[in-house]
Amino acid sequence: KRRRQTKDFPGANIIVPQIKAKTARRRVGLVSTGPPVRQHTPILCPDGQVIGEVTSGCPSPCLKKNIAMGYVDAAFAKNGAAIQVEIRKKTVSAIVSKMPFVSTNYYSG
Repeated sequence: KRRRQTKDFPGANIIVPQIKAKTARRRVGLVSTGPPVRQHTPILCPDGQVIGEVTSGCPSPCLKKNIAMGYVDAAFAKNGAAIQVEIRKKTVSAIVSKMPFVSTNYYSG
């Protein structure tokens, strides 16, 4: 907090206003049951309008579902929100999920 107030670190002129203002886009996790979602896949709202883009995705062996990560408009970033992704010119339903997808169970103490 002190460094944010004094702005004595590299990039402070850009970073501090970004922290204070709400961002227009947020990073979210996506879970889908259709084909794997790949990078640069458009993310659509239920109306069919593009609201974001997938940055990475792959099948998850432990969840037995396909997972992805991407950026969406802040209005659609709530956990459990139903959205769609466009894969090979077809829309597939997906759900916004909390990350990390699998919680850690190791002992660190």
